[in-house]
Amino acid sequence: MKGHCFLVSGDPVTARDTVYKVLEDQGFTLTKIDEWSADANRGSSGASVVLGAFAGKKGRRVKLKISCQSNPEGSAITLTQGTSGLSGGLIGLGQAKTIYTDVYAAIGAAFQSAGILTSSNFLD
Repeated sequence: MKGHCFLVSGDPVTARDTVYKVLEDQGFTLTKIDEWSADANRGSSGASVVLGAFAGKKGRRVKLKISCQSNPEGSAITLTQGTSGLSGGLIGLGQAKTIYTDVYAAIGAAFQSAGILTSSNFLD
């Protein structure tokens, strides 16, 4: 599944909490699964299905699964997409892609401004 992986240096708890804060600032609701993983949801399934493309970026249902793993080089923060936006047709796909891209950019910027971003890459 599509997503994004960030490799960061420093304290893994700080890295995890940074991701959680950025997602909450972007309007996501977090459901923690355990100490190192969570599900993030934004928008409405009903709006996405009933309104389709008219749900817009604010109403478009998007989901992310967050996984944080520590390794000798630092921490790997992986975000996996749980929805594609297909319920809104081509416009919905585009809206979801834009939302995911914006979220990844915001997380990357937060890590970069903290001086802990080692690398960042898309997952396919």
